[in-house]
Amino acid sequence: MIYSTHMLRHLRFIIGKNIRHHRGKRQLTLRKFARLSGINESRLDQFELGKNEIRLDELLKIACILEVQMEELIG
Repeated sequence: MIYSTHMLRHLRFIIGKNIRHHRGKRQLTLRKFARLSGINESRLDQFELGKNEIRLDELLKIACILEVQMEELIG
């Protein structure tokens, strides 16, 4: 299956929205979330805004910290 640029952009938006939602549920500031994940705070912010592509290892790390399945972040 070939994914269009639009579809990938939409997927990044959905993932970012879900990360922000679950981070809020756990009452984690972006700074604390960055410290726990070892991912730069500005990079995490860009993920949440849907502006950066997220690597699989980063997504797995984020899911573990948020205590959710990766599928919950993907949509």
